[in-house]
Amino acid sequence: MPGLDAWQPVLADVEMLSESCNVYAVKSPGGTIFVNAGTGGWLDAIPERFLPPFVLLCTHYFRDHAAGAAKAARMGMTVFAPEGELPIFADPVQHFRERQSFIIYDNIWDHFAPIEPAEVQAARDYDTLHANGLNIHVVPLPGVTPNHCGYALTTPLSRREVMFCGEAIHSPGRMARIAPLQYDYNDLGGAVNAYFSASDLRARRIEALLPSLGTPMLQDIDGALASLQESLTRLCAGRPHEKALIGVIGEDRLEPVTDHVFMSTRSEAFSWYLISESGKALAIDYGYRGAFGSVPPAAGGKVWHWPANGNRARRRVLMHGIEALRRQFGIDHIDVVLISHFHDDHVAGVPMLQRVFGTKCWAPENVAELLAQPEAHAFPCDWPQPIRIDRRLPLDQAFTWEEFSFRLRPMTGHTRFSAAIAFDADGKRFVHTGDQFFLTDRDGGRIDGDWANAQMMQNHVYRNGAFLESYAETAALMREWRPDIVLSGHRPPMRTDEAFFALLDDWGRQFADLHRGAMALGDDAEHFGLDSWGGWIWPYRVHAREGEPVKVRVMVRNPVPSKARLTVRLVGPRGWRGETATVDAVPRGEASCDLSIVPDGPCRRQPIAAELLIGDRTFGQVAEALVTVGGLAF
Repeated sequence: MPGLDAWQPVLADVEMLSESCNVYAVKSPGGTIFVNAGTGGWLDAIPERFLPPFVLLCTHYFRDHAAGAAKAARMGMTVFAPEGELPIFADPVQHFRERQSFIIYDNIWDHFAPIEPAEVQAARDYDTLHANGLNIHVVPLPGVTPNHCGYALTTPLSRREVMFCGEAIHSPGRMARIAPLQYDYNDLGGAVNAYFSASDLRARRIEALLPSLGTPMLQDIDGALASLQESLTRLCAGRPHEKALIGVIGEDRLEPVTDHVFMSTRSEAFSWYLISESGKALAIDYGYRGAFGSVPPAAGGKVWHWPANGNRARRRVLMHGIEALRRQFGIDHIDVVLISHFHDDHVAGVPMLQRVFGTKCWAPENVAELLAQPEAHAFPCDWPQPIRIDRRLPLDQAFTWEEFSFRLRPMTGHTRFSAAIAFDADGKRFVHTGDQFFLTDRDGGRIDGDWANAQMMQNHVYRNGAFLESYAETAALMREWRPDIVLSGHRPPMRTDEAFFALLDDWGRQFADLHRGAMALGDDAEHFGLDSWGGWIWPYRVHAREGEPVKVRVMVRNPVPSKARLTVRLVGPRGWRGETATVDAVPRGEASCDLSIVPDGPCRRQPIAAELLIGDRTFGQVAEALVTVGGLAF
C-alpha cells in the first residue's frame, strides 16, 4: 500500500500516484476525480485533502489500469468506463467464457481484462460528463484497445486545459507498449488507430498531456505527438496495408457528385449526403469512420482498422462528415439519416448522431424493426444498440425531405432486409442500392464506367436471406427506374448506360443458374430455398423472470412445393413445457405463429428450438433462440 506522501503534484490541483499505472487525482471544491484505478491498493488510504464525493474515470480495461475499479465501486465511487468496454468491466466471467483459448488467431489484448466485476457507468464518446462541478469531455482515442478513451477538462484552480490520455502516448515519440496494437494475427492495425488519436490530440492544442504510463507532459505537446506520429509511420513502413491507411488519415471532406449530392471520403461504408436549398443535410447510411474514394489499393478500401471479430469491445463508431459539413456548407449537424439496410457498417453511427445532435432516423418498413430491436434477432452484422426509428417508411410510396422526393422498393440479394432508394436531384435520377452490386473488371481489378468489360463480384451472404430470383428482380427494377447514377455502399458513383443494365440482366440469370446447378433446388424437391432457412424465432434473445413463461413468435418456411399445414412445436431441455401450433402455408411460403414455453428454473443463454412437422414427417428443429431466466443480465 502506498504511503500518503506517495502522491506527487503535477499541477496545483492535480496529483499523481505511481502505481501499476499512473493514478491521477483532480481536486476541486465539489469533490475529487480520480483517473484509472491501477490495482486499487491505494483506495485504503485516500489522503484527507482529496474531498468526497469521489468519481473514477477508466480509460480502458487493461488490468494494470482497471483491476481496482471493482473495489472503487464497492466503496461507493461512481465509476465510468468506455461504453464499448462496459461488458468486460461488468461481467468478466462471461467475457472470458466467450474468449477462445485454443487456436488463437486474434491477438487483441482482451486477455488482459479485469477478473472481478465492477458496477460501471458508460463514458459515451463525445459526451460531456458533469461530475463534482467539472465538465469532463469523453474523447475517443483508439489505440491499445479499440475503445480506449481520454478525458479532457479544465482544471478548477490552475485553469489548464488537460487531457488524461491513457496509453495514447508514453513520452515524446513513444508509446509504452506496441504489442497491444496487434489486434489480429500479424497485423498492426492498432498503430493506425494510435496515429489517428495523435492527430486528434494535436488538433486540440492541449496544455497538459497526462499519460497513464510515462511522465506528464506540460510543454511542447504538439512536438511530442508529432514525434509519435513519425515513430508510428516508421513502424508501419514495412506493412503495405497499415502504411496505406496512415497515408489517408487526414481532413474530413465531402466530394461532389452533382450540385446537391455529395460523397463522404471518411466513412467505411459510404455515407451519401443531400444538401437542401434551405441548408439542411440528409445522409443515406452512417456507419464507421473510414476513407474511401482516394484510398490507395494497398489499403483494400478500408481505412479504419477494427479486428475481424465482431465482439462489441472490438468495434467503435467515430464521428465523420460533421467537420466537412461545417467547413464546406456551414451545417452543424445531420438532419435525417435514411437507412438502406441494417448492417453495422451502414448504421452503427446513428445512435451517436441521435444522442449528440438529435438526428432523426428514417427506415424502410422491412428494415425498421431490426434496427429498433437488435436483441430480437441474430442476422449477420447487426449493431447491438437499439436505434430510435423516427419514421417508418412504407415501401413503394413516395415521401419527401425538403425539396427532394424519394421512393423505396424492397430489394433482396445481399440481404433480404434491404430497400432500393430512388430520388431525383440536379436533373438526374439516382438509385441507392446498398451493398447489392460489387463490380470489377474481367481480371478482378477496379473498374469505373467501362461496363462492357465488367463482371459482378458475388456479394450475396446466404445467412442474410437469399432467393434464386433476387438479382433478376433487382435488374428488372433498375430497368424500370432507369437511374442515371447508382450509389452504393462500397464504391464511387456508377454512371449508367445500356451496358450497365445488360450486365445486371446477365447476372440475374447467372445467379439462378449457378445455384440450380450446384444445389438440390428442384421444383418437386423438398428444400428450404437458396438460403436454407427453415425459420427463425423472434425475439432471439430473451431475458425472463423466474416463474414466467417465455413468449415468442416463430416463423417457419414450407419446404414442399404444395400448400401444406405445418405443425410447429417449441421445445427446450428436459423439464421445460412448450406449446404446439399449426399454420397453413402456400408452396415454399412462410408462416408465423405465437408460442410460449415454461422454463423449469434459472438458466443463462439456454437454447430453445422450434421443430417443424408436416403430418408425421419431421423436418427437425429448424430455428433456435437463447433464453436467460433470472439474474441481472441476459
